[in-house]
Amino acid sequence: MEREEVRQAYGKMRFEALKIVRDKKMKLWFFSYVLSVIITAVVYVTGGTTKVYPNLMYIPIAIMASVYGKWPGVIHAIISGLLMGPFMPLDRELQIGQEAINWVVRLITYAIIAMVIGYFSDFFREEFEEKVRKEKEIADAHMAVVYALAKLAEFRDSDTGGHIERVTEICHLLTSNLRRRGKYTYLIDDDYIEKLTKVSPLHDIGKVGIPDCILLKPGRLTAKEFEVMKTHTTIGAKTLLEVKEKFPENRFLELAINITNFHHERWDGTGYPLGLKGNEIPLSARIMAIVDVYDALRSKRVYKDAYTHEESLKIIKEESGKAFDPEIVAAFLEVEDEIREIFLQYENSGARMAEGQ
Repeated sequence: MEREEVRQAYGKMRFEALKIVRDKKMKLWFFSYVLSVIITAVVYVTGGTTKVYPNLMYIPIAIMASVYGKWPGVIHAIISGLLMGPFMPLDRELQIGQEAINWVVRLITYAIIAMVIGYFSDFFREEFEEKVRKEKEIADAHMAVVYALAKLAEFRDSDTGGHIERVTEICHLLTSNLRRRGKYTYLIDDDYIEKLTKVSPLHDIGKVGIPDCILLKPGRLTAKEFEVMKTHTTIGAKTLLEVKEKFPENRFLELAINITNFHHERWDGTGYPLGLKGNEIPLSARIMAIVDVYDALRSKRVYKDAYTHEESLKIIKEESGKAFDPEIVAAFLEVEDEIREIFLQYENSGARMAEGQ
């Protein structure tokens, strides 16, 4: 899925969410007015305003003022006051009408109650909207830092041009399909997919701490050098952990730490840095692992040629239950045609970037 399509899908999802909210508010509006009419009928049938039932009118007034705000609440309160007003008897059996002062004071009381409730409703709504706006600004700043760090790591490794864009798109596609399959729906929702897609470029940021003589070595690494290279997982995770200490409830950073620290763990427990096994490995890292390996297989290195799409799939199938979660492998294979297209789309961009270096 192209990045523009991702944005369009997110926009559509947001529009649908707003539509649901509007529909619920309209239902509450209708309910409030219907309830006022019902209460009016109850007051009349039970004998008039001498009973306690007129006080029930505070319920629809409170609903309208809290949901729609001050002025819609006041308008509803005035209408409710008029329903309890000049045509509503004080005592129907004795055929005694209300004095004007009674229903006017009641109407004013209704309006004041609506004004107070609506004022606080508007105030807290504005506070909430301001908080959402600030959180969006923070989220946008997070994304700027994410791509700056990810690009820094990519620029230091001239063989990985286009890698960030490819893993981002494939992660989104794979995670969406994994949710559709059903096994991990208790973990994967729209928010999870969005955040994992955004943090996926961070999986290799720890490489900024790897010496050039190892990271840029034109050949296979020695065993000792490979041990140093493996530390890129913990370097990246420790960096993000320091940030998370300031934002302990941030799910964005939690996912980023998991994929950075554990995307080289293996399903059979033979990976690094902790040798986690099976479901001990965070789901986000299991998803990232297969995406990262596929892209590495398809990419040319100084010490190896690029594998074809078919050869890469064969290796991934063979590693199901060994390196990779079998459920994720199955989800990956279901969308392998789309994955091929994503790789080809960004392969040329990566080549152009490499030529420009």
